[in-house]
Amino acid sequence: MSDIFPICVSPTFIVERSRVTEWHRAYIQNAYRELEGGITRKQLDNLGINANSKRVLDVGCGPGNLLVALSTDTPELLIGVDVDETFLVCGRSHIEKSIDPPSAVPTLFCASLPTLPFADETFDLVTCFLVMPHVPDDSAALTELARVLKPGGTLAVSGHGLGFPLRYLKRFRLKPLQMYLASLIYRCTGRKWIRNTLQNDRKICNILNSIGVVPEMRHYNQKILGCVATYWIKAIKSDTNPKAIQ
Repeated sequence: MSDIFPICVSPTFIVERSRVTEWHRAYIQNAYRELEGGITRKQLDNLGINANSKRVLDVGCGPGNLLVALSTDTPELLIGVDVDETFLVCGRSHIEKSIDPPSAVPTLFCASLPTLPFADETFDLVTCFLVMPHVPDDSAALTELARVLKPGGTLAVSGHGLGFPLRYLKRFRLKPLQMYLASLIYRCTGRKWIRNTLQNDRKICNILNSIGVVPEMRHYNQKILGCVATYWIKAIKSDTNPKAIQ
């Protein structure tokens, strides 16, 4: 696999018990509850995503619930990357219990956008769900995802729209305000001084068009007071030179 990994990288599988926080435990529990309930698979089906016989990369894989769902399509290669080593370590045991045979268990690496340790045009399918609100720069992140995708390959991304924080006004009064503030700052300055920004899916589609990855399908989980809570986009990398679409 040396052609896939031009940069020397190695997964880390030792994490101190103290680094596994209650937040990690709750996140992992919820992720696998969604997997068992069929929600994770439905997210792929709504976008018409099939990983059969493909080289697949999941960016921001977290504890690996999406990787487990993708594994049922019997991909040729399945790799997950995440910036949080705790997720990679704790998620591995869940993945191994959920995937049969063990030989189909995906390879995990610690990496993050906007720099992925893979060669150009390596993967047929790249998924990046609920990561875009946290990346430093939308354009840089999407350009990097497109770089590792083969021409004709599929990119699936998702993020949070303006309606997302409205779901948490009663439970977390300050968190929604922080998210709106982060989004306002990003819109005015073009920089994400505070992570977890809310996004306009049209802007994401415009960026994809400008780098030659053509949006093919958009799906919304729900709208709250007319505002999109979570968006899902499926796009295909053009086999021609990128051309911006206004």
